[in-house]
Amino acid sequence: MKRKNTTMVLLFLGPCLLLYLLLFLYPAVKAFFVSLFDWNGFTSDMKFVGLGNFRELFSDTHFWSVVMANSFGIIFFGGILTFGVAFFLSGLIATGPKGKKFMRGLIYFPSIINPVAVAILWSFIYNHQYGLLNGFLRVIGLGHIQPTWTAPDTLFWAILVALVWMYSGFYFVILSSALERVPVDLVESAKLEGASEFRIFFTIKIPMIWDVLVTTIIFWCITAVKEFSLLYAWGGGVDVPQAGAQNLATYMYMTAFGRRVTMYRMGYSTAMGVVMFLIVALFYLIITRLTRREEIQY
Repeated sequence: MKRKNTTMVLLFLGPCLLLYLLLFLYPAVKAFFVSLFDWNGFTSDMKFVGLGNFRELFSDTHFWSVVMANSFGIIFFGGILTFGVAFFLSGLIATGPKGKKFMRGLIYFPSIINPVAVAILWSFIYNHQYGLLNGFLRVIGLGHIQPTWTAPDTLFWAILVALVWMYSGFYFVILSSALERVPVDLVESAKLEGASEFRIFFTIKIPMIWDVLVTTIIFWCITAVKEFSLLYAWGGGVDVPQAGAQNLATYMYMTAFGRRVTMYRMGYSTAMGVVMFLIVALFYLIITRLTRREEIQY
């Protein structure tokens, strides 16, 4: 009987395991293998350099001062703003008696817009001459200010605002749905005892949705590290991109495909991919370790 059960399990799991090996495990092992070679990706001439690509990567000042700084900036500052906006909108919608479904759809809408379209839209908003922001400044009598929002020293923050606008709706839907699971009786009891909204939020609501919050934080870290389309469309894909429009994903792509054929470095860019994987794995381990607590049943 046990042998029959084992056979049935293997029959059902076999195709899934095979797909996992072919589509996930093999490419990961292959990527690490390629990262050990100096290879342009188009010929069979592969020169073994061992950890040379990684040594070069860790000594690349531009990689650390610009690329990784922007990547970590998106993770931390983008995460704080995105989750802050998502929680604020969740509380705002929860207190609104009418039109909740319509408002949720409206808030979620930016999340389904193509990132290239988002880049074009916000480029118009930031435009120095006819952009919405500078137009608003002129209307309220501050037309003499009219900053260049996408100047080299502010481009990263301009892109970050667009990223927050694009992703906040997605996390709003998840977090607002989780907050609705919090028992109303607990909240009402806390209010009767004189607890403030601030205290209720951090001592009752957050612990109640802790599992969802941790999952969304991990998902945000993965999304932020892999973010590509918006930055690439904004200028991260040109031959000499501005520093504010570069992150790990765009820099890796441009190193592999974005320059002249003689400059293509598939091995070096794959080493960046390995570093990206290690960063995501490290964030996952740190977050799960620091946020480990007993699940609250309700």
